[in-house]
Amino acid sequence: MFYTVSDRILEENAERSERSRVPLHNVEDHGELPLQTEEASSSNSIADGGGTWGERDIGGPVTFQAAMQEFDDLRRELTHLSRTRTEKTDKSGHAVKKTISSRSRASRAPTNTTDPGLEAQGDQKPGDEESDEDDFELGEFLRDGHFEKRTSGKSAKKVGVIYKNLTVQGVGATSTFVRTLPSAIIGTFGPDLYKILAQFIPLLPKPGSQGEKRDLIHDFSGVVRDGEMLLVLGKPGSGCSTFLKAIANKRGEFAGVTGDVSYGGIPAEEQVKHYRGEVNYNEEDDQHFPTLTVEQTLEFSLLNKTKKHKKGDIPVIISALLKMFGISHTRYTLVGNAFIRGISGGERKRVSIAETLATKSTVVAWDNSTRGLDASTALDYANSLRVMTDISNRTTIVTLYQAGEQIYELFDKVLVIDEGRMVYQGPAKEAKAYFQGLGYYCPDRQTTPDFLTSCTDPIERRYRDDFEGPIPKGPIELEKAFKESDAYKRVLEDIKDYETVLTETDHADAREFKQSVQEAKSKTVSNRSSYTVSFFRQVLACTKREIWLTLGDRTTLYTKFFIIISNALIVGSLFYGQSTNTEGAFSRGGTLFFSILFLGWLQLSELMKAVSGRTIISRHNDYAFYRPSAVVIARFIQDFPLLLIQVIPFSIILYFLTGLDVDVSKYFIYFLFIYVTTLCITSLYRMFASLSPAIDDAVRFSGIGLNLLIIFTGYVIPKPQLISKYIWFGWLYYVNPLAYSFEAVITSEFYNRNLDCASSEIVPRGPGYDNSVYQGCAFTGAELGSLNVAGANYVDTAYEYSRSHLWRNFGVVIAFTALYLLVTAFASELFDFSSGGGGALEFKRSRAAKQQVKAATASADEEKGASNQPASGSSSGALDEDALQGISSSESIFTWENVEYTVPYLGGQKKLLNKINGYAKPGLMIALMGASGAGKTTLLNTLSQRQSMGVVGGEMLVDGKPLGTEFRRATGFCEQADIHDATATVREALEFSAILRQDRKVSRTDKIAYVDKIIDLLELRDMQDALIRCLGVEQRKRVTIGVELAAKPDLLLFLDEPTSGLDAQSAYSIVRFLKKLAQSGQAILCTIHQPSSILIQQFDMILALNPGGNTFYFGPVGENGSAVIKYFADRGVQCPPRKNVAEFILETAAKGRRDGKRVNWNEEWANSQEAKDVQEVIQRFKNERSKIEPPSVTDQHEFASPVPLQITELTKRLFIQYWRDPAYLYGKLFTSVIVGIFNGFTFWQLGNTIADQQDRMFTNFLIILIPPTIVNAVVPKFYQNRALWEARELPSRIYGWVAFCTANIVAEIPIAIIGAVIYWVLWYWPAGLPSDSSTSGYVFLMTMLFFLFQASWGQWICAFAPSFTVIANVLPFFFVMFSLFNGVVRPYSQLPVFWRYWVYYLNPSTYWVGGVLSATFADVPVRCAPQEAAYFNPPPGQTCISYAQAFLNSSTGYITNPDANANCGYCQYSSGVEFMATLNLEPRDKWRYFGIFLAFCISNWALVYFFIYTVRIRGWTFGFGFIFNLVGKLVDGVKGLFKRGEKEEKQV
Repeated sequence: MFYTVSDRILEENAERSERSRVPLHNVEDHGELPLQTEEASSSNSIADGGGTWGERDIGGPVTFQAAMQEFDDLRRELTHLSRTRTEKTDKSGHAVKKTISSRSRASRAPTNTTDPGLEAQGDQKPGDEESDEDDFELGEFLRDGHFEKRTSGKSAKKVGVIYKNLTVQGVGATSTFVRTLPSAIIGTFGPDLYKILAQFIPLLPKPGSQGEKRDLIHDFSGVVRDGEMLLVLGKPGSGCSTFLKAIANKRGEFAGVTGDVSYGGIPAEEQVKHYRGEVNYNEEDDQHFPTLTVEQTLEFSLLNKTKKHKKGDIPVIISALLKMFGISHTRYTLVGNAFIRGISGGERKRVSIAETLATKSTVVAWDNSTRGLDASTALDYANSLRVMTDISNRTTIVTLYQAGEQIYELFDKVLVIDEGRMVYQGPAKEAKAYFQGLGYYCPDRQTTPDFLTSCTDPIERRYRDDFEGPIPKGPIELEKAFKESDAYKRVLEDIKDYETVLTETDHADAREFKQSVQEAKSKTVSNRSSYTVSFFRQVLACTKREIWLTLGDRTTLYTKFFIIISNALIVGSLFYGQSTNTEGAFSRGGTLFFSILFLGWLQLSELMKAVSGRTIISRHNDYAFYRPSAVVIARFIQDFPLLLIQVIPFSIILYFLTGLDVDVSKYFIYFLFIYVTTLCITSLYRMFASLSPAIDDAVRFSGIGLNLLIIFTGYVIPKPQLISKYIWFGWLYYVNPLAYSFEAVITSEFYNRNLDCASSEIVPRGPGYDNSVYQGCAFTGAELGSLNVAGANYVDTAYEYSRSHLWRNFGVVIAFTALYLLVTAFASELFDFSSGGGGALEFKRSRAAKQQVKAATASADEEKGASNQPASGSSSGALDEDALQGISSSESIFTWENVEYTVPYLGGQKKLLNKINGYAKPGLMIALMGASGAGKTTLLNTLSQRQSMGVVGGEMLVDGKPLGTEFRRATGFCEQADIHDATATVREALEFSAILRQDRKVSRTDKIAYVDKIIDLLELRDMQDALIRCLGVEQRKRVTIGVELAAKPDLLLFLDEPTSGLDAQSAYSIVRFLKKLAQSGQAILCTIHQPSSILIQQFDMILALNPGGNTFYFGPVGENGSAVIKYFADRGVQCPPRKNVAEFILETAAKGRRDGKRVNWNEEWANSQEAKDVQEVIQRFKNERSKIEPPSVTDQHEFASPVPLQITELTKRLFIQYWRDPAYLYGKLFTSVIVGIFNGFTFWQLGNTIADQQDRMFTNFLIILIPPTIVNAVVPKFYQNRALWEARELPSRIYGWVAFCTANIVAEIPIAIIGAVIYWVLWYWPAGLPSDSSTSGYVFLMTMLFFLFQASWGQWICAFAPSFTVIANVLPFFFVMFSLFNGVVRPYSQLPVFWRYWVYYLNPSTYWVGGVLSATFADVPVRCAPQEAAYFNPPPGQTCISYAQAFLNSSTGYITNPDANANCGYCQYSSGVEFMATLNLEPRDKWRYFGIFLAFCISNWALVYFFIYTVRIRGWTFGFGFIFNLVGKLVDGVKGLFKRGEKEEKQV
């Protein structure tokens, strides 16, 4: 068995009577490292039992047993303290502030026997968690047994991992062609349909599963014992993550896994069934619910992993986890994400780590967990893992990029992977020597992890000059060499030894592990379950989280209430003053229909919540926190109170404002059905979400589903017509929960209600018609000879509804809700849409790309396949030196003096940059360095003139002259985030930049030739036709640099963190490339994160900043950092011989100490001769360069290319983007097809009855259902393009606002026309509307205008709105006003005066509906069906016509039986013209309304230009900024009062 670092740490921890703590936060004493240097920490000193913990001069060797005894005594004391404080916390209810004893930093005397932790306890101020973190001792906390059961001072949960002949296979090609719109449409009728069915029917073979399989990792064998740490190294894509997932038993995304993996003798199959949460995989990406606080995130994790009677430990563990990672100050801060402000990226990474630790698992695989962490925090994290592994006997497997030497020394073993092959496994301290023995050369100052990874990189690896004999190269040869080596034999022996131990002990550890896991479970949890707490408690925890999520996003909550109340008031006022006679009956039905529909429609926002949280829920399920169905039920439980407080104000306002029957039982029935219907529709949406792979599918299906609910409720088309006449789709009525609710509320409203016949509906009427015996009422349900209509008769005749169905309908709605809930719960358990597919490269269809795909998919020899694949996208190992010529022809020098930057902060001002001086000249590469928060990116943005707020001071000059209009265009700026149009290919992105950003005098041919040169320079020739969205991190970074180089920046290239997220080799590759650019004459200023010794040597100069934006060094790097070392050595601080210069300079500044005294390095620099030299150089440059004649002002342009060229190129790019992102166009076409079919075939071949005229009106009106779906698709697409333009392309002056607006408008026109044609064909002819060319052509033109209108409508709203939240607030207003205020739902004559004379005429839908109705009703005769006529008896001796002739002369309609003497039938309308007159329409309105609606379309386009220019370019807020600021201040003031009150209570 290997002698592990854990043994060394335990011995060294015990070797002083005064305990030394594991340094978890390297904020002080940076010179004293937690591990000794390579020379000092040799195995000899370990074997001798000597050594110290980071101190070379204090403490002598002691016996291990005595130290452990002392440790044990101290542990008991601390456990007592911990319990005491836990009890106090439980009583007080406050968060625990737990201080665990540590040796005082100030006093280092070994004779000190006082427990300083007890002294500190008394001195500690309440809430002082910052200082508390420094006193936190992880080892002691773990020994308290908070994370696992402990027996005899050791963990009872300890199992090692054995893997033998482990092979993991993937399926599918590594390259494919991009999916475009035609393939998406064709796929609907074949492959896609089968794919969906295969997901729901397990018996069907999954598509692609029969394809050619390829090995992702091949034949791995090894063992990681409990208490050991294994580091996995390899290039990105080599199989590190695959190995970790296979070891963690996360195998769902692989085509096949062969070989044996066992956990202390427990087979993988048993582990995944019964102990899933004990073996975890921590993924690289940090995904959390952004509106939870850090404390809530961790508390939720612990609630699902802690027995009920141990819940008191949760605050202690949370405090410990926060202190462990130095994030106690973030306890109450939102976690946040890219869109919601919260904690920083590094802090979010620490929360992910803490959450994984909260699982209390035994085996953990960590995938690149130090990404985004600075060097100090990364080392703290690795130290924490080391201590946890040692004390808790965990099995830890880690893969890291850019791991430092100190981190590497913490690991026991290392595994090196090359393209899925195991090329080394064994003790970490022997790995370097092994590869050197094969003939590889390790340069000085190269870290061991970088060296090991470089041995697998054809470009980076170097060979020993003194080595004789063949050197294995490539994965096959390296694997073969390893398997023939003694190192591999030792691996096999290690496996055998461990298996022998397991057999001899009869798997005692595994039995103890199983028993310990069972004891940690709640009593109600089955022995066979992987979960710790019962399903009931899972639901409770998830419900608690849902409430936190809702309260955490209060803006959305308040917004929703504002929408509900305001729309209730608007719609209530629309239906205000409804008459209680027959005239108001139909609009009363409209009130009730809107009431049960609106809140459910508003719940569409639940779709995003349901889909966006999938990845997190899937990870938590892997952690065995809870079943996915627990979340489904929790969300439903939360709906009860949440929807209740929404329904109460909505129902009260709408019920009483619209004049519904004031009866307590009727109100509560109305209230009850709104409530249960909203619950039901919300459940329906969630069901669609659970069955949809992506949000686009969920929105599409839910939007269509809602439209069908509306059509088939029985209001638009009454139930008798639906089930008897429209038999194709009429059956949908019976599966529509809205239909049952509508029947309930309308029968309740008209129950026990008699309607007087409205004077306008009495027939015959007028002078001479005074006897009611000889009159009738032209209203459905009226009886012969009566001018009163019973409400029950009306709903029975018109809708075939009965109040006796009331509680049956209630039960049906509840049943539908339960059905939707059950389907959602089962779907959440069965389907996991969170896992993405493989990282196949997507190519556009071109000749070169076809060859590339063919080569990638061809079955070839392994070694040939490996050599054909370009490393890091390279086509050759060396750059073409000729290509570097002419990259930059400028000789201009950029200087900056006394640069300051101040921003508003908490009512005052905060200075982020303070008097910074420097210069950049051709051929110079400057590294901008500093601790996190020092102002590196701020300085970069300030120098590149990209600050949009705050005050910039100082002097920035080019050649001694002020910056001109071309400055931004003459510089390149590479963002840290690689922001691109993801659907463009590499070549298209570079050509777009070159054509629009290079000087307008350069020909297009020359620009394209220059792009070819850049592609070769970046070694991206093989990938030039690949889509950017499928590229790896390094390749995307190269594209980002290439896009800026293609612009041919004459002056300067700015880069923000170009190496972040890259492995060491990729980082070196990028920096080496930048160095060659600099050597060719390019000036480069670059922020750099955690540079290695080799990386920093590539830079010519360093500009180093301290927090507050203060310079503490600006000068050359020197050979091996000699200039930097000399600067600090002259000031009394020496750099250790093998120390990384970059780390040295940052640690020196952070420590700020020299000989124990505090040093202000900012002042040291300001007063130094070097600083004066910099000033002199700047003045010399200014004097020399200012003599050069500047270009004439007339030659300067803000944008390099003219506007027509900008429009042409951008429009072309947008068309390609839409074509390659088929979901967007497909969704639009899908909506046109589905709504067109249902609208056309539901109203199949309309006749001439009054009911048909009503249907004719509604079939035209139902186009109103399309905008919510289309606009909700347009808005995110436009928002995405706007974000790209504002973030990168406008600051870089690629194209302006005119081009942006024009291209986005033009790109929407073709799909709008195609969608309109499809909708019109599927709707117009099946509905039987007039077939003459004049009418049909007019309706086609109006339909086309409508589709153009709705696209531009979404665009101008998005152009104005600052955020998605505001858009979500605005859209419901528009949709409600657009749909209801056009004279259809409430006829013009019945509209309240307030709305009638302005909103009606301002509403675009008034003119579309009016124009189409005036065209389609103009020449249509009306013939009443028998049940539609109003019947009356004439006086004796008169015929129907003779009695009613005088009435007919002044009214519309006709007598159906003019010669009869009784039962005279009166039909209200004789023609469509008479019918449309009730809608305030005339045939002559047709073309007038066309013109007005066309004007609305044009005004929409004009508004896009207007708002983009005023809001985005000019920064106008139209007064909203002032209002929002005022409201914000009021809210902050109220919060301040509450916080002050809370503080006073605490003080009392």
